[in-house]
Amino acid sequence: MKVEYTARKYDGDDAFSWAVFRKDHLPKGHRGIVFSDEARPVISGLSRSEASYHKKQLESWAHAK
Repeated sequence: MKVEYTARKYDGDDAFSWAVFRKDHLPKGHRGIVFSDEARPVISGLSRSEASYHKKQLESWAHAK
């Protein structure tokens, strides 16, 4: 099984409210801000560029296994 991750806004609208989620933990077709009752992030409290970096790192680690 291929694990995919996605970076989304999480529980807020400030610069450090980005988080990385497992794609299969979000509802299909979900768009917009993810709230705490919808999904649990792998890592949160990130800026947009940090979220992108961690997403790529997690995907490369998951695919290396």
